[in-house]
Amino acid sequence: MASESQAPPKDEGGGNAKYIVLALLLFGGAAGVWFAMSTGTPAAPPPPPPPVDAGVHRVADNNLDIEIPPELPDLGPGEDLGPPTKRIVYRYVGGGGGWDCSGEVSDAHAVMAEAQRQIRNCYERQLKSNNTLQGTVVLSVKVGGSGAVQAVQVGGTLRDNEVFSCVRNVAQALHFAVPAGGTCAVVQQPFNLTPQN
Repeated sequence: MASESQAPPKDEGGGNAKYIVLALLLFGGAAGVWFAMSTGTPAAPPPPPPPVDAGVHRVADNNLDIEIPPELPDLGPGEDLGPPTKRIVYRYVGGGGGWDCSGEVSDAHAVMAEAQRQIRNCYERQLKSNNTLQGTVVLSVKVGGSGAVQAVQVGGTLRDNEVFSCVRNVAQALHFAVPAGGTCAVVQQPFNLTPQN
């Protein structure tokens, strides 16, 4: 008997059907996922960025508007002129922060001299974390009709947020004499902060 090779029977027309069914199932699953994701609650749009205002940053702190003015040039260490020989009245007339004040306070020098020790402490604490920290802190305060500080601005070349925040806290606790010649006064004082040898 001659051996005959037997070929497997041919599948007529059913070979591609399983691939078509599989493709339809995958397509249906993808459509279901897309539908489920598109019918959920839409994500809230991100908040708009704050407006840029020429280097001035507004921060709400204890219901006070605090503005950080643009960086001022560092004039370097000045000549020590000793104690003042006459009464000095600090007055900032630049309209800083929109403060329209015409008054003057007579004890500004003494109050700022007292604050200088506390501001130096703010700087010394941060100097422990950054031993190269140095620069000028410019403090401006708006003194209200009772002598209490109504608003504070801190700026300068130091540019350290921790020191600025501490200086703002010191300034808000200051108390001046009642302003003469107006309902409010603006006092501005620069503090040159460098490491002590």
